[in-house]
Amino acid sequence: MNLPNAFAFAALGWVMEMLPKAFPSWFSHTGSDGANARALWLSVMGYLQLLLGLGHILRTQVWPSVSRLVSLAPSGEPGALTLPNPRGVTLR
Repeated sequence: MNLPNAFAFAALGWVMEMLPKAFPSWFSHTGSDGANARALWLSVMGYLQLLLGLGHILRTQVWPSVSRLVSLAPSGEPGALTLPNPRGVTLR
């Protein structure tokens, strides 16, 4: 999968999620509990496609950018914390 495909997956997933909410008259309540199998299928598959697209975008674009930013930060000794100057503190 490449980046345009990931954006298309995420967009299609979002459309599939929003379709039953935007047009409820297209999905009549046929179940005994008032549910509709088509609306449920669109919701679940839209959620999965949205996760696939966003997961790929996170893995290929966001995490490398974050790791580059973290590696640019200056670091002292490993595991060392910077503490304030103890000479400026007076005990009473």
